Amino acid sequence: MKTKYILGVLGLLLAGSSQLHAQQVEISPFYGYRFGGEVENPVTGRTYGFRDSAAYGLFLDLSPRPYSPLKLEVLWSRQDSSVDLNGLAGLNRVNLTIDQIQIGGIAEGSDKHLRPYVSVLAGATYYSTDGYGSDTKFSLGLGGGLKYFITPNLALRADLRGFCTLVNSSSAFISTGGTTVVAFSGTAIVQGQATVGVSLAF
Repeated sequence: MKTKYILGVLGLLLAGSSQLHAQQVEISPFYGYRFGGEVENPVTGRTYGFRDSAAYGLFLDLSPRPYSPLKLEVLWSRQDSSVDLNGLAGLNRVNLTIDQIQIGGIAEGSDKHLRPYVSVLAGATYYSTDGYGSDTKFSLGLGGGLKYFITPNLALRADLRGFCTLVNSSSAFISTGGTTVVAFSGTAIVQGQATVGVSLAF
């Protein structure tokens, strides 16, 4: 249900953008790898890292005209990860899904073929576990990469970015039986992500 909701929102954004005069739209599905992030046990202070794993999702770029250096960008990125608690409170591996949903701006080169870019985004990070709690936090994203346009409507895209999710260390993260097992650690959770994909422009 959550995935259908996210894709539905992105679909509405795309449908609305197609009605704008002289609007160029780029849809870029991607696949790659995300790493980093940890939480801690509030009693012992021991930390537990997120399992590095595959990431996949979609970029949606909107520009006022072809080859415009400034564009609006929407990002949805998902990581299917886990946290290994090594028997803490009777829990071992807890499956964890992390969704990044962000919007912001992208500035890229105007060459017809090779276009380096940087982007700054803001939005939300949604953490979901298998029955042990979920939470949504404000997050920022900073990225850069390259687009290589094979044709005016088809490009290869390589992207490297970092996510910084702002958290409160007193907030529960994984709970069982009404007891907090691990909580957010510090004031931010930082993750990195490297992906490759294709861009379809029209």
